[in-house]
Amino acid sequence: MLIRTIYVSRASSPMPLELKEILAVSRKNNPLLGIGGAMCFLDGVYLQFLEGEAVAVDALYQKIEKDPRHTDVKMLVHEPITQREYPKWSMALLTWNEETKAIFKMFNPGLENDAYAADPASVAALMRAWAGTNNWMTL
Repeated sequence: MLIRTIYVSRASSPMPLELKEILAVSRKNNPLLGIGGAMCFLDGVYLQFLEGEAVAVDALYQKIEKDPRHTDVKMLVHEPITQREYPKWSMALLTWNEETKAIFKMFNPGLENDAYAADPASVAALMRAWAGTNNWMTL
């Protein structure tokens, strides 16, 4: 069964040097595990979208929960899907600019780009809106 998981967490450091390492390892391992995803990082907060087979995604999420680079891990969405939304992304990284911040505010009025407080009810739609921009580094 395919699932989508979206979570937020706080980085253990405000501008982690590990971000490049997380991306490199994800881009190497995720295709082997059948997992795709996207990551956003802003002001010390990760917002990450994962999709794939439930067993693989759930195992990865449990690993993330124990990873010392993440604190306050909070699941926003965990739901079955019929098909992948981003089948070609092993792990994309959103680059923040005025456009992506404006989109965030449309879905989360009054949050001042606080990704940790993103609305679980609209976070999947937020990701789709962001995916329509050119602000992704993909692999």
